[in-house]
Amino acid sequence: MGKRKVTLTLPEELLDELRRRVPERKLSQYIAEAAAARLAEEERMQLRERLKEQYLARASEDRELAEEFFAAEQEVSERIVG
Repeated sequence: MGKRKVTLTLPEELLDELRRRVPERKLSQYIAEAAAARLAEEERMQLRERLKEQYLARASEDRELAEEFFAAEQEVSERIVG
């Protein structure tokens, strides 16, 4: 993967904390990894939301189908027993 130099504006307190914690000449790598982790987390959250929406839509369909089968099963049971 290629690299491109960019200029970022950060709050002073954040930059000071980064400089205290991150070894010299590793700041770009650290920020790149942090940004990649944030993007991956956002992707996971979007996937969870899509899965939840699909699950809820499918759950409604499954419930309707189960109710239809239950009614049919009751009818058959009544014919056999009755």
